[in-house]
Amino acid sequence: MKKLLLISTVFLGLTVAHKQTNAQDTWTQKANFGGSARWGACGFSIGNYGYIGTGKDASSDLSDFWQWNQSTDSWTQKASVTGARHEALVFAVGNKGYIFGGTNGSYLNDVWEYDPASNTWTAKASFPSTGRRSPASFTIGNKAYVGTGKDGSVPSESDWYEFDPALNTWTPKANFLGTGRSGAVGFAIGTKGYVRTGNDNSSNYSSSDFWEYDQSNNAWTQKASLPGSERRVAGGFAIGGVGFICTGWDGTSYFTDLWEYNQSTNSWTARANFQGAGRYTPVAFSIGGYGYIGTGATPSLTNDFWEYHSLYVGIEEEISQTTISIFPNPFSTQTTLQTDIFLHNATLTVDNCFGQTVAQIKNLNGQTIFFNRDNLSSGLYFVRLTQDNKVIAVDKLVIVDN
Repeated sequence: MKKLLLISTVFLGLTVAHKQTNAQDTWTQKANFGGSARWGACGFSIGNYGYIGTGKDASSDLSDFWQWNQSTDSWTQKASVTGARHEALVFAVGNKGYIFGGTNGSYLNDVWEYDPASNTWTAKASFPSTGRRSPASFTIGNKAYVGTGKDGSVPSESDWYEFDPALNTWTPKANFLGTGRSGAVGFAIGTKGYVRTGNDNSSNYSSSDFWEYDQSNNAWTQKASLPGSERRVAGGFAIGGVGFICTGWDGTSYFTDLWEYNQSTNSWTARANFQGAGRYTPVAFSIGGYGYIGTGATPSLTNDFWEYHSLYVGIEEEISQTTISIFPNPFSTQTTLQTDIFLHNATLTVDNCFGQTVAQIKNLNGQTIFFNRDNLSSGLYFVRLTQDNKVIAVDKLVIVDN
C-alpha cells in the first residue's frame, strides 16, 4: 500500500484557477441533444459522459434516455427510463445514476438506478414521503440528499432526506429552512450542499435566497442571496470549488445570466451570459472543468446543448474515457480509488486548491489504489491520473475530521 505525504491546505472554496487557458469564461454550442425538443427533462454526468432523458414534448411525457460523449460530441440512445414523466429529479453517486419522482399526471415517488456498464435500470427503495415534481438534490461523497418539490400542497414541501445507495435506504434529515418550494436548484461543494431559488409561493412564484447544508452537523444556514433576478426552474452545476446558477424564469422573463458562487467568501460574481435563448427547466451538469446546459422551454421547446468553459479548467482540461471511483469520499481514515481500466506505469498527481502539486505517486499498475489519511489535514484536493503522457482521469478528494 502506498501512502500519500501531503502538504495540506484547508481551503474548500476554489478562488484561483488550476491552470489558466485560452477562451475561458466562454460558451460554445455543441451537438444538439439526440432526442426531440422538450422541457422538464433531467440529466447528470458520470465520468466523461453526460446523460439526458425524460421530459415532455408538446403533448406527451417521455421516457427516452440518451448518453453524450464529451470526447466525440455525439449522442447515443440508451435504455429508456421505466415510466414516462417530466420534472423528475436525477443525481449520480459513484458510477450509477438515479432518477426519482416527477409527474405524469400523478406525483411519483419511485426511484430507479441506472448502471451505464450494463445499460439497465433497477428499482430501488421508493422515496419515503409524498411523490412530487421539481425537487432539489445534491451529492456529497457516497450519499445523495433530496428534498423540497411540489406535491400539490401550498406552499410546496421543505422536507429533506439522505439516500444511501449502498444500503438502499432513506433517512430523514433536518428540514430545509427556507420556505417550501419547487423548481429550486442544488449543487455540492466539498462537504457542503446548497439549495437556491425556486417557486416559494411568493407573489411572483420565484425567489433568490440561498441556503447551505452542513453534512457533518445536519444543519442549514442561510447564505448570500443570488444578486440577479428572482427565478425558478433554473440550471445549476458545480466545478471544482465553486457553484454556478444560470437561466431560469420568473413567470415573465427568461434569463440568460450566469452567476458563480464562491464558498470561501460567501459571494457571487457575474460570468459570461449563456449564449442560447433564456429558458426554464433546462438540464445542467458538469464534466471536469466544463458546465453544460441544454433543452428546456424558451418558451418554445428546445434541444440545443451548450458547453461553458470555466475559469477552472486546469487539471480537467485534458480528459479521456477513464473513470475513477472513490469510495468513501469524503473520508476520514482511508479511501480506495478504483479505475475502469488496467493501469500500466501510471502516475497519480495531487494538487491543492491553488493549483500546486503537493504529492505524486508513480509506476502504478492494476486497477486499485489505496489511500491512508495518516496525518493529513482536512481539505479539498484535485487528483489526476496520467498514463503514456496523457491525462486519462480527473476527480476530487475530500478529507474530513471525524
